[in-house]
Amino acid sequence: MQSQKGFTFIEVLTVLSIIALATIGSLALRDWAVGNSRVSEAKSQIITLQTGAQLWRPRSGDLSGISMTAMSSIAAVPEIWGTGSSINPWGGDISIAVDGADTTQYVVTVSGIEQPAEGARLAYDFTEYAVESSFTSGTLTLKFQG
Repeated sequence: MQSQKGFTFIEVLTVLSIIALATIGSLALRDWAVGNSRVSEAKSQIITLQTGAQLWRPRSGDLSGISMTAMSSIAAVPEIWGTGSSINPWGGDISIAVDGADTTQYVVTVSGIEQPAEGARLAYDFTEYAVESSFTSGTLTLKFQG
């Protein structure tokens, strides 16, 4: 009888199963890393808006008229942000406006957040810094004191 060289069917299936499990694990890790990257980028944009609002704010403290366009026009935020359309990491809009009830406060809105867990994490991360922080239906709303 002649000996055969090669792998058995069970050995091949075992190797393919191990490769499949490793691929699934790496995809989950990639999704987690991409989510963290989006949250970090959004935080950076919001912090830039906070800094820009401080530069834009008049001495009276009345923030009436604050907007992405107004801040871009004096380079308080990057000029390429323009009106704030489609600039957040999820492809949605970012806006800033005076709070209707108190003109010394402003509201930052980040819309189009497709991953609820990421939006909830952003809302949680700003609870200590914002007057109000909430996330509902893909929209993060943060209210800050000017």
